[in-house]
Amino acid sequence: MTQTLENAVNLPEEQRFFKRGLSWEQFKAIQASFENVPGVRLFYCEGILEIVTIGKPHEVIKCLIAGLLITYFEVKSIEFFPSGSFSQIIPKIVEYQADLSYCFGTDKPVSDLCIEVVITSGSPIKLQKYKLMQVPEVWFW
Repeated sequence: MTQTLENAVNLPEEQRFFKRGLSWEQFKAIQASFENVPGVRLFYCEGILEIVTIGKPHEVIKCLIAGLLITYFEVKSIEFFPSGSFSQIIPKIVEYQADLSYCFGTDKPVSDLCIEVVITSGSPIKLQKYKLMQVPEVWFW
């Protein structure tokens, strides 16, 4: 029996909130207030705050992609360093967490590949934050 991913998970829309014109200091204060709130991520890029809820469908897809990629890297003997969703920061300019990120060959401060699982339409800062961090490759699911 074959089951497609679309049939395996119910894909409700993520909730997103944007606020423009925030300083880095305002972002950090708002971020601190969400510190113990599960299932919510905050991103900042050049004065734009994005708050996103992360649900089970998002996490299911992220885990499936990670499993497939790790299998591929192993089969192809590609040396890789998974770095998960750690915070990537240029102070006062950008802070975000990719859903998955990998370095190839050696571990580096900036990932070689970042992957975003986008259940609903993306945001205006999705690609800009990666451009600012000089991430060479970004994939969107």
